[in-house]
Amino acid sequence: MPAAEEISMTYEEALAYLFDQANYAHRMTRDRTLDRIGPLMQVLGHPSTHFQVVHIAGTKGKGSTSALCESMLYALGYRTGLFTSPHLHTFRERIRVNQALIPTQALADLMGRLRPIFDQFPDLTVFDRITALAFQYFAEQEMEWAVVEVGMGGRLDSTNVVQPAVCGITSISYDHMDILGHTLGQIAWEKAGIIKPGVPVFTCAQDPEALAAIQSVAQAKEAPLCVAVAKPRQPRNLVGEHQRINAGLAQAMMENLAHRGLISTDPAALERGIAEVRWPGRFERLPAPVAFFAPTPPSQPVVVDCAHNLDSVNRLLETMAQEYPGQPVTVIMGAGRTKQVHSMLTALLAHAPRLILVSSRHPLAMPVDDFVELAHAILGEQTGSNGTGRVQPHIYAAASITEALDLAVSVTPADGVILGTGSVFVAAEVREAWAARYPQAFDPADWVFEAIHEPAY
Repeated sequence: MPAAEEISMTYEEALAYLFDQANYAHRMTRDRTLDRIGPLMQVLGHPSTHFQVVHIAGTKGKGSTSALCESMLYALGYRTGLFTSPHLHTFRERIRVNQALIPTQALADLMGRLRPIFDQFPDLTVFDRITALAFQYFAEQEMEWAVVEVGMGGRLDSTNVVQPAVCGITSISYDHMDILGHTLGQIAWEKAGIIKPGVPVFTCAQDPEALAAIQSVAQAKEAPLCVAVAKPRQPRNLVGEHQRINAGLAQAMMENLAHRGLISTDPAALERGIAEVRWPGRFERLPAPVAFFAPTPPSQPVVVDCAHNLDSVNRLLETMAQEYPGQPVTVIMGAGRTKQVHSMLTALLAHAPRLILVSSRHPLAMPVDDFVELAHAILGEQTGSNGTGRVQPHIYAAASITEALDLAVSVTPADGVILGTGSVFVAAEVREAWAARYPQAFDPADWVFEAIHEPAY
């Protein structure tokens, strides 16, 4: 990185600078291009060439698959970096080295050195800056391997400046259609934009239209393509049949790297990495407090999941049916207003006898009054088309996640289950509300406690 005048910054100032362009109302319509970050990478000396890269795109499961890959590489003894987004409780989750969050002071110091360079590129997006920050940190920390999760899409994503050793494309479904396309083929083509000439690419079982698009791009770039098979059993810390698919994909990529002599061949270490992966907020059962806690802990288990499109909600409902068969469910739901809210609500209303609607803290969260109005409209549509014999679910509104959790405990039968879902932000806030009530139930190192010190930005 070229020498530049260093600016003294605090962690709070660093985040404020990073996010000062976060105009959530208009960011989705901004032109997408690699023309901004490419020249920046050149000025920085192409930091992503200082380590080997596993690059992962997809609609659902790319975070879990990235975490699985990093955990296996770490179990093999490599110095590993992991770059993911968004985060649950602290921005520092996005940039990890050897499974540790980037320290606040390290981030502030690096941001102080990068800011004069960033200022030379006024058109950088927020994600451009974050990507450059992560790659520079990994280079300076002398990473051997970095697992890089695509932010959105793939072809024009900021992370697509890397030259990976292997690529992975997880399950393709409908999300960000206004940007990526309105068919699975169009969306898959955008995701397949991470494929590089001659670089092996792995995917999982896909819709035929999506798979055809991936195959077309791989063939054009003469990149060997393999459809990985699911693991026989789900990982110990990741619940759901879909996590068997993610684990199978991650392991296939690691085995390919081993076959090519790029990493050690150690099946036992790979299995250990899969078993020890930690990725909270994905069908996570919150830790049950013991009886002497105050307030008295509820009898119902609380589950959080980051499902935020129709496909992920359907998978979540399937997993709930498998894990809690026949048990009554109360759903706490919030969602971004740009998401498939109507479809997600329709699916949840068909399965949950109680639905508590709430807005998260995110600027794009759907207002709770609009949420409630939409839910009643959906019920009206269902009644009109299916008759009046169906028992109507109860719909509640809550002013906050904490209020929603209190309400869920009070209205859910003792043998029931409470589920918080609809977005990463809802899952995070339910975890935070639970930790505020029962802090000793969590591991002291849990990221949930970082939220207390995280500045607003």
